[in-house]
Amino acid sequence: MTGLDLLKRQFNGHVAFRERRPGVLQVMAPLFHEDGDMVDIFLDEPVNGSGKIRIGDHGMTLMRLTYTYDLDTVNKQRIFSRILSENRIQEQDGRLFIDAEPERLYPVLLQFAQTVAKVSSMQYYKREVIQSLFYEQLDEFVEEKLAAYNPRRKTLPIPDHDEYEVDYQFDVGARPLFLFGVKDSDKARLAAISCQQFQLQQIPFKGVMVHQDFEGGITKKDRMRITSASDKQFPSLDDFRENGLRFFERERAA
Repeated sequence: MTGLDLLKRQFNGHVAFRERRPGVLQVMAPLFHEDGDMVDIFLDEPVNGSGKIRIGDHGMTLMRLTYTYDLDTVNKQRIFSRILSENRIQEQDGRLFIDAEPERLYPVLLQFAQTVAKVSSMQYYKREVIQSLFYEQLDEFVEEKLAAYNPRRKTLPIPDHDEYEVDYQFDVGARPLFLFGVKDSDKARLAAISCQQFQLQQIPFKGVMVHQDFEGGITKKDRMRITSASDKQFPSLDDFRENGLRFFERERAA
């Protein structure tokens, strides 16, 4: 396997290689997880004639992650896939890997180790991940549970005024439902202003707000504004998941 001497020089000698089986070396380098364990990195000898060396983890990263954190939802899988794609890492049967020319082992190996660290740390920032995925989770619920109501995304009730964009429009009942996902005070303010403009334009509609956190996520003043401007509010995404479908059924029957 070529390129190892160069790799040793670039690590200033602080790297060693341990043969695990013929054609497979484990890299012993000062690259660590947050808990102090060394990152599992292996170099596989080229087998397809490309001359490239495969840098991989032999499935150790996901096995380690599943001790404390499961990739058991669409959104978690989406975050995982995004981490890989942003760093050009591939995954097959739970194994992470990237191929590199022998002369580029050092930068690609560091890139691979950084990606492994990001994947491994998903267990620590899972709360932040869940919060940041509010809009994606809302989209997922609408697409999976409300598809029968023919949702239309990003509609403009006032033509040529994209500042008053509606997240989802549902043409059910006597008046269409304009649904807004509200994560924070900025979105609450925009949703309230949009509904007020629709009212001024005498557009028939019902304004529906789905909050991430009605009590703690927006200011008292914005809670008052959005309460005045809307027709129906769900104080949390969990509440919308639990009661949203029944609300739409009642609106269709009205």
